Amino acid sequence: MVKFYWRYLKEKKSILFMNIFFVSLQIVIQTVFLMKEMKNIIENGVGRQDLAYIYQSGLKMMLFTLLVGLCTVAASYFSARVVAYVTCRVREDCYKKVLSLTPQEMSVFGESTLQMRTITDATQIQILLINMMRTSLMVPIIIVCMLILIFRMNKIIFLILLGVFAVTVFVLVYLGVKSKPLFELLQKKTDRFNLLMREKITGVRPIRAFVNEELEVGRTKAANDEIYDTAIKANDKINFLSPLSLILMNWAVVLIYLASSSQLRAQMAKISDLLLVFQYLGYFITSLGVVPVLVNLIPKVSVGCARIDELLNIRSLAETDTKEKIKDFHTDAGEIVFENVIFGYAGAVDVIANVSFTAAAGKTTAFIGTTGSGKTTIMNLIMGFYQPTFGDIKVDGVSLRELDLSDYRKNLSYATQKASVFQDTAKNNITMYDSSMSEERIDQACKAACFDEVLEKMPEGIDTVMAQGGTNISGGQRQRMSLARTVAKDAGIYIFDDTFSALDAATEKKSRESITKMLEGRTVLMVAQKIATIMDADQIIVLDKGRVAGVGRHEELLESCQEYRDIYMTQCYMKEKE
Repeated sequence: MVKFYWRYLKEKKSILFMNIFFVSLQIVIQTVFLMKEMKNIIENGVGRQDLAYIYQSGLKMMLFTLLVGLCTVAASYFSARVVAYVTCRVREDCYKKVLSLTPQEMSVFGESTLQMRTITDATQIQILLINMMRTSLMVPIIIVCMLILIFRMNKIIFLILLGVFAVTVFVLVYLGVKSKPLFELLQKKTDRFNLLMREKITGVRPIRAFVNEELEVGRTKAANDEIYDTAIKANDKINFLSPLSLILMNWAVVLIYLASSSQLRAQMAKISDLLLVFQYLGYFITSLGVVPVLVNLIPKVSVGCARIDELLNIRSLAETDTKEKIKDFHTDAGEIVFENVIFGYAGAVDVIANVSFTAAAGKTTAFIGTTGSGKTTIMNLIMGFYQPTFGDIKVDGVSLRELDLSDYRKNLSYATQKASVFQDTAKNNITMYDSSMSEERIDQACKAACFDEVLEKMPEGIDTVMAQGGTNISGGQRQRMSLARTVAKDAGIYIFDDTFSALDAATEKKSRESITKMLEGRTVLMVAQKIATIMDADQIIVLDKGRVAGVGRHEELLESCQEYRDIYMTQCYMKEKE
């Protein structure tokens, strides 16, 4: 945990030093000057009945109090700067890391735990750091100062205080260590509960349709009860920290009072010295009351640090490949070649096996096949989201393994199988925040995708703000927006992953013809379920159980490919011959 914090704190060493300086100065003024001045008032002012001395010392104490206030404000300012910076950097690093992971690597964690690590764990780190920069930073400085000052004034009281303090620290550390495994388990169960809640929210319609509300409520209640039980066990370990530390320190006070009374009777100490020692002791106990809070936080935060560290330290495919990558790759042609490609998801058999084909530059290549035949997987491989287990994929003769994927993807424009709509204006959803895109290009893309018809009905046209997930428009309209977004980008290769399925026949035909005209001369890859969508393609690749069953144009495949013929017949495009 210390290494994790230092990774970010060292970037703000100067501000951190200023925070420590003002906190230390505040404590020194409070202990060395203010409390000592109180002793002087008792000895020289009250003891000698010197009112002028009392006024003079009181004025000094006011000035010292003002300095303490200024130090507090300065320390708060610098600590706020450090806390805000570290929290921002932790979340930024987590977000960048998530973006760098391939879908295959992301599945190692899961969406629910990635959200928990980026938001909840980062918040725990922030809470502890706030305490560390102000209250907790004062504790060790105060404890050290008080022990030194008490040692110089009364060694017997010092030994009593040191012994009880050592026992208190041992108890706090012991209970903190015992609670850490329970907090690790609690975080895992919270991840599980978060996953269940995501499933309930996203799957609320099928849950209601199958009348499974009671079943899902039961599952959620069981997961929530597990969190409750684990949280009780974890907190039971640390809830005794504060009362135990207070009991021990109060017994220390009793012993110190007994020792002080004996010293007074034996005239071994002056009452003014003992009063100052009691002030130090009160300050010591008050500051020690913060320690249980800190020890309470440490097990939770150490778990959060370990989880975030695990995420940040996982090496993605791009990081493990040390070969020099080709940057600034640009393609105008966009020829794509699969050479004996084999690929399977983690824990699954090969999804595609020994797939070879060539998608000619400037032509439309379509993919069709039954569900699970590998169509979307091939699109994901082309976009570099996954790496082939065996074989190679080349674009314009260059292997994807040799390309910098960020630069390579600038040449792609992708319409996802499920249309994604962001909570922003329709314009920003289409341009994807590309400020250089011209209004003419946007209008052309909207007309090609038939999205202009939707914009005409929106209250503010293209500047209308979309609801979260695009719930203020229908599924077909969301798909039109996705098509407009894809064709608006000036790319070398366009990928349409079954993006016409939610459109009615007339709109599909109109948009497909317009998009084909707009993208003339560009490489287009199209996945479809309906033969009507792809029958005019320059090349159709038929997939069956992860293998290429046929390649050719529509008429050729009807003659040569049984799998294509079966799809054609099931879609009622021809009658079976008697």
